[in-house]
Amino acid sequence: MHGVFFMALALQRAASLSIAITGSSQGIGLDAAKRLLAEGHTIYHGCRSAARADAAVAGAGGGVPLVCDLADLASVRAFAASLPDDVDVLCLNAGVAPSTKAAAPARTADGFEACVGTNHLGHFALAELVAPRLAARRGRIVVTASSVHDPAQPGGAVGGAGGATLGDLSGLAKLEDGGPTMVDGAAAYDGGKVYKDSKLCNVLFAREALARYPGVDVRSFNPGFIPSSGLFRAPREDNWLGATAFTFVAGLVGFAVPVAVGGARLAYVATADGLARGAYLSAETGSRAVTFADGFDDGLISPEGADAGLAARLWERSRELVA
Repeated sequence: MHGVFFMALALQRAASLSIAITGSSQGIGLDAAKRLLAEGHTIYHGCRSAARADAAVAGAGGGVPLVCDLADLASVRAFAASLPDDVDVLCLNAGVAPSTKAAAPARTADGFEACVGTNHLGHFALAELVAPRLAARRGRIVVTASSVHDPAQPGGAVGGAGGATLGDLSGLAKLEDGGPTMVDGAAAYDGGKVYKDSKLCNVLFAREALARYPGVDVRSFNPGFIPSSGLFRAPREDNWLGATAFTFVAGLVGFAVPVAVGGARLAYVATADGLARGAYLSAETGSRAVTFADGFDDGLISPEGADAGLAARLWERSRELVA
């Protein structure tokens, strides 16, 4: 009897993973951290300030608080250096979205447009630093992407305009007065499109990382439309009443899903065995499916998101910028 008990305990420990999550102080990152801790995994919270990291630990019920400001490459490097050698899973989850009314871009500490600089370049730099450790342990990278990377999907374009496209990448550079503000080289800033562009970068990164990181399983997923998450704080600040009403109606008609669904999906993708290497998981709009068997399965990727040549060029350009 005792032998069976200790064998079960050994198996439980063997299944325990060391998981780093960016953006775990709120939203789906926090929800996923709670779930993963409850399952016995070790969580490293990567948050943009010490206060947020402490809040993540308090909210999730445990974990190791660490600072990872993705808008500051020096902070990204320090966070990567603080992670242990036995890290098994790196969840690139944090994200920011500017106001759709923004007339000019904010900048990262290194001079990049803040949305793409945070959502893509900060995560790219982090992955580059941690990937060798993951490869040594046959680990995983999980990318929180979005269906809005595809102009043909709901939310991907408004009235047929503002869909994600990276063009020739001529605007992927440090901002200069009078120069491009958008990745595709456009001079005029578009606060709605730039978030979609950053999600397209995430999808392309996940595709290319499969080839660049042998031994690492790279997975990406669409968490669903979650208007109640912290990601949409800028629209709520722009028009609190309108945003609140929209969130209520979207939930009522089944278009939106709660934070708990997105968190469960992140936890699932981070730990599930049996998924195809390089999987991109999504579900029908409004679906609350969390597992592959239930309908959280192979998602649609836009033609631009499936462009191998563009993925390789984005990778090389990103590597130059974060070096």
